[in-house]
Parts: sequence; C-alpha cells; structure tokens
Amino acid sequence: MLSVARLALGQTQAEVAEDSGISPRTIYMIEKGAAGIASVEKLVRHYGRRGVIFLAPNGTEGWGIRANFVAGSYDDERPE
Repeated sequence: MLSVARLALGQTQAEVAEDSGISPRTIYMIEKGAAGIASVEKLVRHYGRRGVIFLAPNGTEGWGIRANFVAGSYDDERPE
C-alpha cells in the first residue's frame, strides 16, 4: 500500500525521500517490506500530511487508501 500511496501522489522514491527526509534506500526497503516499523510509521505520517489516508481491512474489504487531495468528481468534466 505504501508504493500505491507514493504513486497516487505522482512521486518517485527519490522525490519522496527528498520531501520526507527518509533516505532513498529506506524508502526502497519500506516498499519491499524489509524495513523496521519506525521507518514505516514515519513514511505513513509523511503521506498523511499530504492527504493520503490508509484504510484498515474490515469484514468484507482489504487494505486501501483514500486520497484527500483529489478534488472534484469524475462527473465534473466529461469529454465530448
């Protein structure tokens, strides 16, 4: 889900590293699932400050994200 959040923001791992203060290697390790919880939590907080909310699984759906930075609706602009 962390790589999905990064892609939703339209950023590369290098851009996230520069923006968050987390090393590029650590970003890579987090997305690979090989980093410590403290690093993961720091990245989750970084994405949260940029409008990404992580959704925990419930009885019928798995993990997900919500992007608060997306404004408008798909119905607002329809191609003719």
